[in-house]
Amino acid sequence: MKLGEMLIRDGRLSPAQLQTALSLQARDGGRLGTVLFELGFVDLDATTVYLGLELGIPIATGAMLERAKRSAVRLLQANQAFRHKCVPLVVQDRQLIAAVEDPHDLANLEQISQLTGYRVLPRVAPEVRIYYYVERYYGVPRPLRFVALGDLPRGDEGAAHQGLPAPPLPGLPPLASQPLTAPGPAFKLHTTQRMERLDTNNRFDDSEALELEAEDLIVSLDADDAAAAEAAPLGVASRTVTADRMTAMAPPMEPTPGPETMTALTAAEDRNQIVAALLGYASYLFEGAVLFTVRDQLAFGWKATGNLPGHAFVEHILIPLESPSVFRSAIEDDDGVFSGSLAPSSVHQYLFKVLGCAEPAAAAVGIIRIGKRVVNLLYGHRATKLSETEEAELRKVCLNAAAAYARLIAIAKKKA
Repeated sequence: MKLGEMLIRDGRLSPAQLQTALSLQARDGGRLGTVLFELGFVDLDATTVYLGLELGIPIATGAMLERAKRSAVRLLQANQAFRHKCVPLVVQDRQLIAAVEDPHDLANLEQISQLTGYRVLPRVAPEVRIYYYVERYYGVPRPLRFVALGDLPRGDEGAAHQGLPAPPLPGLPPLASQPLTAPGPAFKLHTTQRMERLDTNNRFDDSEALELEAEDLIVSLDADDAAAAEAAPLGVASRTVTADRMTAMAPPMEPTPGPETMTALTAAEDRNQIVAALLGYASYLFEGAVLFTVRDQLAFGWKATGNLPGHAFVEHILIPLESPSVFRSAIEDDDGVFSGSLAPSSVHQYLFKVLGCAEPAAAAVGIIRIGKRVVNLLYGHRATKLSETEEAELRKVCLNAAAAYARLIAIAKKKA
């Protein structure tokens, strides 16, 4: 659903106001959110939240932009920040969380990554705010169109923004005044059946699961105590030339049938061997596949295999797990597996845009869970739905991967 339609649906914009904004946009150009803000129809905080929903991307609030860290801001030169419409927010563990105007511009994200040397985790922000903070932190004047707005785009850390609740997950919208019922059957509730299928020797509690050595792929800005960025004097951005980005496809994995995969998982001595076994199985079962890591209700693209033109951008993928998608369906399934056709979803549109492929006829997701904690999601697609036998095998592979992780955790604890 488009930005204007969502705002009308939730009673934050009238149809007449939308038509006025669209007419002005056709005459003067610019983003719809910019025009709505210039007309005073919608404030920037509401615009930001709805942009996140429309694009399926976590948001950069005004408060986050206010707290941008000096160490992050210094990663880009003034002309680079202006050209790429990017405000770096925070750096940790070789990753850069950055506010950008268009998080779906993969070429732009790749260039930012090359300039900074960090993997970029994008957060969407309105262009009005991007230009405001590029001017504030880098001294690059805003386009004349936005000068008259003064400090209106500035974020306020303490204000309540016209009744907008804090989203339960970055990128999700405020509650609708008249919620719509989603089509199709309701999601099934969790039961304990899935974990009862594990051998008792492989069971472990949440405290052990948290000891799993996994990459910390997302951090809170509040957790970073680095110095905040300071305002810079106004100047003029100079022009530089950057080399064309280079993309490379990773070498294909050797397809590995299910029984051989489970044998490899049983014998795995480290996490890399577990990952290699999963990717080999995915190459056997799917035309294209992605292995995700999971933290704080977000799935991060990690490894990919198969026919995926956007393979080089897999690490830019960021999936909110509370939004309707095949990932959420798998997590909420008693057996931890989804297989079938894809329902309309902004998350799916975003995923396939990053992967550079058309929406597949069928997709599947398997959950690798340690205790109550989801560690990995194995996504794959192909021309046909998995058979019941293939679904059962995918489930067994995921359970074996979880058991392999648990075994490594137990070994690490004994050595400690």
